[in-house]
Amino acid sequence: MLLFRQIELALTRIGLAAIVVIILAGGVGRVLGHPLIWSLEVAMVIFAWVSVLAIDYALQTRRHIGIDAVVNLMPPQGRRLCEWFNELLILAFLGCGVWFGWSFTSMTSSGVLPVTEISVAWLNGAVPTGCMLMFITSALHLLRGCPRPQGQGDAS
Repeated sequence: MLLFRQIELALTRIGLAAIVVIILAGGVGRVLGHPLIWSLEVAMVIFAWVSVLAIDYALQTRRHIGIDAVVNLMPPQGRRLCEWFNELLILAFLGCGVWFGWSFTSMTSSGVLPVTEISVAWLNGAVPTGCMLMFITSALHLLRGCPRPQGQGDAS
């Protein structure tokens, strides 16, 4: 699993660098009178994939935002129960994202982006794929017993 996380992070970094280069090349080309009309579409597709990979990485490392002011007032068992309940809600939401995302991607897969003629499935497919990755991440977290990240113990 660690190898998969490293590959996912590497792809995210490569994708982010690619977006910067593509947008920069498109801007320079426009200034020089030779615009790269495909640059925004390609950057948009890469951005969709970079976003979902980065979100999954944040979920894997438990670095996503959390508001725990009320939860911190609960006793440790209440906190654990709340965390398990939240994780189950997240799984339900992500399951819907996978189901409806694949359905939407399938329905729109015959369409193409106007300039590059890349199938919109490459753009729309990022959402259900990302939801599936996050579903797996959340399910594994739940199966491990929802361990708390370092420095977030149950001490009151």
